[in-house]
Amino acid sequence: MKAVVLKSPFTVEVQEVPIPEISDPSDVLVRVERTAICGTDLHPYEGRLELEADLILGHEFIGTVEAVGNAVTQLREGDRVVASCVVSCGACYQCRRHQPGNCAGSRIFGLGIALGDLPGGQAEYVVVPSADISARKIPAGMETQDEDMLFAGDIMTTGFESVARAMQPGDTVAVVGAGAVGLCAAMAAKALGAAQVVVIDRVKERLKEAERYGAIAVDASEDDPADAVLDLTDWRGADVVVDAVGHESALVSAIALTRAGGTLSIPGVYTEEELTLPFSDLYLKGIKVEMGVAHITEYMDQVIALIQAGTLKPSGIVSHRMGLSEAPEAYRMFEAREATKIVLDPRS
Repeated sequence: MKAVVLKSPFTVEVQEVPIPEISDPSDVLVRVERTAICGTDLHPYEGRLELEADLILGHEFIGTVEAVGNAVTQLREGDRVVASCVVSCGACYQCRRHQPGNCAGSRIFGLGIALGDLPGGQAEYVVVPSADISARKIPAGMETQDEDMLFAGDIMTTGFESVARAMQPGDTVAVVGAGAVGLCAAMAAKALGAAQVVVIDRVKERLKEAERYGAIAVDASEDDPADAVLDLTDWRGADVVVDAVGHESALVSAIALTRAGGTLSIPGVYTEEELTLPFSDLYLKGIKVEMGVAHITEYMDQVIALIQAGTLKPSGIVSHRMGLSEAPEAYRMFEAREATKIVLDPRS
């Protein structure tokens, strides 16, 4: 089968590798029909997350079940499924407390031995472990919404959780970063009843997309984001601020935008061991902080239902559709910020 393989920083190749096989009774084998490049994939691609050589990348994918382990009860051959990017055991202390992202045995597709040694989904086939917990059957009649359902396994659900865990209807929500997760967070905030959603970025095309979702766009290259948010909130600051970037500068900006007693939500991925932050602002303003690996399987069902109802339409963020064979160029474009979201077709 064809698969996108990381060779070294800034170098991926499409190679022929063996089709994976089911090794555990809880596994299913999925023939991948759509897969996507995620911002998290840039951590290994740019060399910020050191991984072993020849790793198959990717953790966003949908497809059809080709084979089923004998312990799987919720899925059968021929089912079309979307899988959570994070696989958890479903039985440990953390999972029983509905925090699967904190599962001691959690694994993430395409991020190497340190994160569970799961080959990724940027390939023609992928094995999904703990399938009854990790995968969801795509509802019948949703064949024309594959690109919406594709994102229920990661960015749409990550964006949804980032605001669902922090906001109340009527809140003002500010989102720092109009990449894929930031746009999904803005979309989710509107769906969950935010009175105002403010999206901050420097890329005009992304800000235009945010406006299409009903957000107020602030171009940080032209306006001071703090002044803009204060003007919109009677000088209180936003009730909820989402750092959807995962960079120290964005986090510092997010702290400045948050009102006293507000909540800072951090779905952006940080790999740095140390950051320099205005901790006195966090303390004196009494800001609550929500962060960590997303609890995808806790929110997937809600997100799928809202996609089915037409309330969430994350496919709008897709800027490019390319064949899996074009992955090296797709990664170059994505890393260069020439694309908001790229979907790859393993059949081409």
